[in-house]
Amino acid sequence: MKTMLVPLDGSPLSETVLPVVTALAGSGKYRVTLLSIWEVLPEEVQLVGERHVRKLREQGMKCFRAYLANIAETLAKQGIEVTTEVRSGHPAAEILAVSGALKPDVVAMASKGCGGEETYGRRGSVAEKILHASALPVLVLGPRLLESWPPTEVGVSSILVPLDGSAASEAALPTAVEIASETGAQVSLLRVVPPIPTHALVGPSEAYSPKIDERRQQAALDYLKDVQRHFPEILREVFVERGRPRQEIRRFIEQQGIDLVVMASRSRYDSQQWRLGGVADAVIESKAPVLLVPPVQ
Repeated sequence: MKTMLVPLDGSPLSETVLPVVTALAGSGKYRVTLLSIWEVLPEEVQLVGERHVRKLREQGMKCFRAYLANIAETLAKQGIEVTTEVRSGHPAAEILAVSGALKPDVVAMASKGCGGEETYGRRGSVAEKILHASALPVLVLGPRLLESWPPTEVGVSSILVPLDGSAASEAALPTAVEIASETGAQVSLLRVVPPIPTHALVGPSEAYSPKIDERRQQAALDYLKDVQRHFPEILREVFVERGRPRQEIRRFIEQQGIDLVVMASRSRYDSQQWRLGGVADAVIESKAPVLLVPPVQ
Protein backbone atom coordinates (compact mmCIF):
# COMPACT_ATOMS: atom_id res chain seq x y z
CA MET A 1 0.00 0.00 0.00
CA LYS A 2 1.24 3.49 -0.87
CA THR A 3 1.61 6.30 1.66
CA MET A 4 0.55 9.94 1.56
CA LEU A 5 2.11 12.41 4.01
CA VAL A 6 -0.18 15.31 4.96
CA PRO A 7 1.34 18.15 7.04
CA LEU A 8 -1.29 20.06 9.04
CA ASP A 9 -0.69 23.04 11.33
CA GLY A 10 -4.11 23.27 12.95
CA SER A 11 -5.36 26.03 10.65
CA PRO A 12 -8.37 25.84 8.31
CA LEU A 13 -5.98 26.66 5.45
CA SER A 14 -3.84 23.57 5.97
CA GLU A 15 -6.98 21.41 6.16
CA THR A 16 -8.20 22.46 2.70
CA VAL A 17 -6.06 19.69 1.23
CA LEU A 18 -8.06 17.01 3.05
CA PRO A 19 -10.94 16.66 0.53
CA VAL A 20 -8.41 15.94 -2.24
CA VAL A 21 -6.53 13.55 0.01
CA THR A 22 -9.80 11.78 0.73
CA ALA A 23 -10.67 11.58 -2.97
CA LEU A 24 -7.32 9.96 -3.76
CA ALA A 25 -7.01 7.76 -0.66
CA GLY A 26 -10.61 6.62 -0.94
CA SER A 27 -9.52 4.25 -3.72
CA GLY A 28 -7.98 2.09 -0.99
CA LYS A 29 -4.48 2.40 -2.42
CA TYR A 30 -3.12 4.94 0.07
CA ARG A 31 -2.34 4.91 3.76
CA VAL A 32 -2.42 8.49 5.08
CA THR A 33 0.03 9.84 7.64
CA LEU A 34 -1.01 13.11 9.27
CA LEU A 35 1.89 15.21 10.57
CA SER A 36 1.97 18.28 12.80
CA ILE A 37 5.05 20.20 13.91
CA TRP A 38 5.26 22.29 17.08
CA GLU A 39 7.56 25.04 15.89
CA VAL A 40 10.44 25.89 18.21
CA LEU A 41 11.98 29.33 17.70
CA PRO A 42 15.58 29.78 18.93
CA GLU A 43 14.86 33.25 20.32
CA GLU A 44 12.15 31.86 22.62
CA VAL A 45 14.75 30.15 24.80
CA GLN A 46 16.49 33.48 25.33
CA LEU A 47 13.25 35.33 26.02
CA VAL A 48 11.43 32.99 28.40
CA GLY A 49 13.98 30.34 29.33
CA GLU A 50 14.48 26.72 28.36
CA ARG A 51 12.21 25.33 31.09
CA HIS A 52 9.23 27.40 29.97
CA VAL A 53 9.87 26.56 26.32
CA ARG A 54 9.95 22.86 27.21
CA LYS A 55 6.62 23.16 29.01
CA LEU A 56 5.04 24.98 26.07
CA ARG A 57 6.37 22.34 23.71
CA GLU A 58 4.86 19.52 25.76
CA GLN A 59 1.48 21.26 25.92
CA GLY A 60 1.57 22.18 22.22
CA MET A 61 2.45 18.67 21.09
CA LYS A 62 -0.32 17.27 23.33
CA CYS A 63 -2.83 19.59 21.65
CA PHE A 64 -1.59 18.56 18.21
CA ARG A 65 -2.00 14.87 19.08
CA ALA A 66 -5.63 15.47 20.05
CA TYR A 67 -6.17 17.59 16.94
CA LEU A 68 -4.78 14.91 14.60
CA ALA A 69 -6.69 12.16 16.41
CA ASN A 70 -9.97 13.92 15.58
CA ILE A 71 -9.09 14.26 11.91
CA ALA A 72 -7.82 10.67 11.78
CA GLU A 73 -11.14 9.47 13.20
CA THR A 74 -13.06 11.33 10.48
CA LEU A 75 -10.88 9.83 7.74
CA ALA A 76 -11.08 6.35 9.24
CA LYS A 77 -14.89 6.49 9.06
CA GLN A 78 -14.45 6.84 5.29
CA GLY A 79 -12.43 3.62 5.17
CA ILE A 80 -9.00 5.27 5.01
CA GLU A 81 -6.10 3.81 6.98
CA VAL A 82 -4.55 6.65 8.99
CA THR A 83 -1.55 7.12 11.24
CA THR A 84 -0.47 10.32 13.01
CA GLU A 85 2.84 11.82 14.07
CA VAL A 86 3.70 14.96 16.04
CA ARG A 87 7.18 16.47 16.17
CA SER A 88 8.82 19.65 17.36
CA GLY A 89 11.35 21.79 15.52
CA HIS A 90 11.42 23.79 12.31
CA PRO A 91 8.37 22.79 10.21
CA ALA A 92 10.12 22.49 6.83
CA ALA A 93 13.09 20.61 8.28
CA GLU A 94 10.86 18.19 10.17
CA ILE A 95 8.57 17.56 7.19
CA LEU A 96 11.60 16.76 5.05
CA ALA A 97 13.01 14.56 7.81
CA VAL A 98 9.77 12.59 8.10
CA SER A 99 9.61 12.36 4.31
CA GLY A 100 13.12 10.93 4.26
CA ALA A 101 12.30 8.33 6.89
CA LEU A 102 8.79 7.45 5.74
CA LYS A 103 9.47 7.76 1.99
CA PRO A 104 5.82 8.53 1.15
CA ASP A 105 4.62 8.36 -2.42
CA VAL A 106 3.07 11.83 -2.14
CA VAL A 107 3.37 14.85 0.17
CA ALA A 108 0.09 16.81 0.15
CA MET A 109 -0.32 20.39 1.39
CA ALA A 110 -1.98 23.75 0.75
CA SER A 111 -0.33 27.04 -0.19
CA LYS A 112 -1.91 30.46 0.10
CA GLY A 113 0.84 32.15 -1.89
CA CYS A 114 3.72 34.41 -0.91
CA GLY A 115 1.45 36.93 0.80
CA GLY A 116 -0.33 34.49 3.09
CA GLU A 117 -0.24 34.57 6.86
CA GLU A 118 -0.47 30.90 7.71
CA THR A 119 2.57 28.84 8.66
CA TYR A 120 2.12 26.26 5.93
CA GLY A 121 0.50 28.75 3.60
CA ARG A 122 3.40 30.87 2.38
CA ARG A 123 5.34 29.80 -0.62
CA GLY A 124 8.66 31.35 0.24
CA SER A 125 8.21 29.74 3.67
CA VAL A 126 7.40 26.11 4.51
CA ALA A 127 5.46 25.18 1.38
CA GLU A 128 8.10 26.76 -0.86
CA LYS A 129 10.90 24.91 0.91
CA ILE A 130 9.10 21.59 0.50
CA LEU A 131 8.35 22.24 -3.18
CA HIS A 132 12.00 23.05 -3.88
CA ALA A 133 13.74 20.58 -1.59
CA SER A 134 11.61 17.43 -1.74
CA ALA A 135 12.67 14.72 -4.15
CA LEU A 136 9.16 13.25 -3.83
CA PRO A 137 5.94 14.14 -5.66
CA VAL A 138 4.21 17.08 -3.95
CA LEU A 139 0.47 17.72 -4.24
CA VAL A 140 -0.28 21.40 -3.65
CA LEU A 141 -3.48 23.46 -3.57
CA GLY A 142 -2.68 26.98 -4.71
CA PRO A 143 -4.15 30.36 -3.65
CA ARG A 144 -6.64 30.87 -6.51
CA LEU A 145 -8.18 27.46 -5.88
CA LEU A 146 -8.59 28.30 -2.21
CA GLU A 147 -10.64 31.42 -3.04
CA SER A 148 -13.68 29.27 -3.79
CA TRP A 149 -12.78 26.20 -1.75
CA PRO A 150 -14.21 23.77 -0.95
CA PRO A 151 -16.64 22.98 -3.77
CA THR A 152 -19.80 21.03 -3.04
CA GLU A 153 -18.14 17.83 -4.22
CA VAL A 154 -14.48 16.89 -4.60
CA GLY A 155 -13.48 14.07 -6.90
CA VAL A 156 -10.88 13.14 -9.46
CA SER A 157 -12.57 12.43 -12.77
CA SER A 158 -10.39 14.52 -15.08
CA ILE A 159 -6.58 14.73 -15.04
CA LEU A 160 -4.43 16.99 -17.18
CA VAL A 161 -0.79 16.27 -18.03
CA PRO A 162 0.97 19.21 -19.71
CA LEU A 163 3.91 18.08 -21.86
CA ASP A 164 6.61 20.11 -23.55
CA GLY A 165 8.02 17.34 -25.77
CA SER A 166 10.86 16.44 -23.42
CA ALA A 167 11.56 13.21 -21.57
CA ALA A 168 11.66 15.25 -18.34
CA SER A 169 8.05 16.39 -18.75
CA GLU A 170 6.98 12.81 -19.53
CA ALA A 171 8.09 11.76 -16.03
CA ALA A 172 4.58 12.77 -14.91
CA LEU A 173 2.86 10.20 -17.13
CA PRO A 174 3.28 7.04 -14.98
CA THR A 175 1.89 8.84 -11.92
CA ALA A 176 -1.07 10.25 -13.88
CA VAL A 177 -1.84 6.85 -15.41
CA GLU A 178 -1.63 5.16 -12.01
CA ILE A 179 -4.02 7.67 -10.39
CA ALA A 180 -6.40 7.36 -13.33
CA SER A 181 -6.38 3.56 -13.03
CA GLU A 182 -7.23 3.84 -9.32
CA THR A 183 -9.91 6.53 -9.60
CA GLY A 184 -11.37 5.87 -13.06
CA ALA A 185 -10.39 9.37 -14.18
CA GLN A 186 -9.85 10.41 -17.78
CA VAL A 187 -6.43 11.81 -18.67
CA SER A 188 -5.92 14.57 -21.23
CA LEU A 189 -2.57 15.59 -22.68
CA LEU A 190 -1.81 19.20 -23.50
CA ARG A 191 1.06 20.75 -25.37
CA VAL A 192 1.33 24.50 -25.80
CA VAL A 193 3.28 25.69 -28.84
CA PRO A 194 4.83 29.07 -27.99
CA PRO A 195 5.23 31.71 -30.72
CA ILE A 196 8.66 32.02 -32.29
CA PRO A 197 10.41 35.14 -30.95
CA THR A 198 10.87 37.78 -33.64
CA HIS A 199 14.63 37.89 -33.07
CA ALA A 200 14.83 34.15 -33.87
CA LEU A 201 13.40 34.56 -37.36
CA VAL A 202 15.73 34.36 -40.33
CA GLY A 203 15.07 37.28 -42.64
CA PRO A 204 12.43 40.02 -42.30
CA SER A 205 9.49 39.24 -40.01
CA GLU A 206 6.98 40.13 -42.74
CA ALA A 207 8.30 37.15 -44.73
CA TYR A 208 7.42 34.75 -41.92
CA SER A 209 5.18 32.04 -43.34
CA PRO A 210 2.07 30.93 -41.40
CA LYS A 211 2.87 27.42 -42.64
CA ILE A 212 5.76 27.29 -40.16
CA ASP A 213 3.27 27.62 -37.32
CA GLU A 214 1.01 25.01 -38.88
CA ARG A 215 3.92 22.56 -39.15
CA ARG A 216 4.93 23.19 -35.55
CA GLN A 217 1.39 22.60 -34.31
CA GLN A 218 1.06 19.45 -36.41
CA ALA A 219 4.36 18.16 -35.04
CA ALA A 220 3.09 18.80 -31.50
CA LEU A 221 -0.14 16.93 -32.26
CA ASP A 222 1.78 13.99 -33.77
CA TYR A 223 3.94 13.86 -30.66
CA LEU A 224 0.95 13.75 -28.32
CA LYS A 225 -0.78 11.06 -30.38
CA ASP A 226 2.39 8.98 -30.25
CA VAL A 227 2.42 9.27 -26.43
CA GLN A 228 -1.30 8.47 -26.36
CA ARG A 229 -0.74 5.15 -28.16
CA HIS A 230 1.03 3.75 -25.09
CA PHE A 231 -2.10 4.07 -22.91
CA PRO A 232 -5.06 4.36 -25.34
CA GLU A 233 -7.72 3.43 -22.76
CA ILE A 234 -6.60 6.06 -20.24
CA LEU A 235 -5.12 8.88 -22.34
CA ARG A 236 -8.39 9.71 -24.06
CA GLU A 237 -7.83 13.20 -25.51
CA VAL A 238 -4.93 15.29 -26.73
CA PHE A 239 -4.90 19.06 -27.20
CA VAL A 240 -2.53 21.50 -28.83
CA GLU A 241 -2.78 25.20 -28.01
CA ARG A 242 -0.73 28.11 -29.28
CA GLY A 243 0.52 30.82 -26.95
CA ARG A 244 2.52 31.27 -23.78
CA PRO A 245 2.54 28.06 -21.68
CA ARG A 246 1.99 29.88 -18.38
CA GLN A 247 -1.20 31.56 -19.56
CA GLU A 248 -2.52 28.86 -21.87
CA ILE A 249 -2.24 25.97 -19.41
CA ARG A 250 -4.08 27.96 -16.75
CA ARG A 251 -6.76 29.03 -19.24
CA PHE A 252 -7.20 25.42 -20.39
CA ILE A 253 -7.57 24.18 -16.80
CA GLU A 254 -10.36 26.65 -16.07
CA GLN A 255 -12.06 26.17 -19.44
CA GLN A 256 -12.13 22.37 -19.14
CA GLY A 257 -12.82 22.19 -15.38
CA ILE A 258 -9.83 19.95 -14.69
CA ASP A 259 -9.88 18.15 -11.30
CA LEU A 260 -6.14 17.44 -11.01
CA VAL A 261 -3.00 18.50 -12.85
CA VAL A 262 -0.05 16.11 -12.85
CA MET A 263 3.15 17.58 -14.21
CA ALA A 264 6.91 17.25 -13.90
CA SER A 265 8.90 20.04 -12.35
CA ARG A 266 12.57 20.52 -13.05
CA SER A 267 12.89 23.07 -10.26
CA ARG A 268 15.24 21.01 -8.13
CA TYR A 269 17.46 19.86 -10.96
CA ASP A 270 18.07 22.55 -13.56
CA SER A 271 17.04 26.04 -14.63
CA GLN A 272 14.80 25.28 -17.58
CA GLN A 273 11.43 26.90 -18.25
CA TRP A 274 9.32 24.44 -16.26
CA ARG A 275 11.01 25.25 -12.97
CA LEU A 276 9.12 26.66 -9.99
CA GLY A 277 8.94 30.34 -10.73
CA GLY A 278 8.24 29.42 -14.37
CA VAL A 279 5.43 27.31 -15.82
CA ALA A 280 5.10 25.02 -12.79
CA ASP A 281 4.63 27.93 -10.40
CA ALA A 282 2.09 29.53 -12.74
CA VAL A 283 0.09 26.30 -12.88
CA ILE A 284 0.04 26.16 -9.06
CA GLU A 285 -1.77 29.50 -9.29
CA SER A 286 -4.55 27.86 -11.33
CA LYS A 287 -7.91 26.63 -10.06
CA ALA A 288 -6.92 22.98 -9.75
CA PRO A 289 -4.79 20.92 -7.36
CA VAL A 290 -1.34 20.30 -8.85
CA LEU A 291 0.77 17.21 -8.29
CA LEU A 292 4.39 18.04 -9.09
CA VAL A 293 6.49 15.00 -9.97
CA PRO A 294 10.29 15.11 -9.96
CA PRO A 295 11.84 14.09 -13.29
CA VAL A 296 13.42 10.66 -13.58
CA GLN A 297 17.07 10.74 -12.56
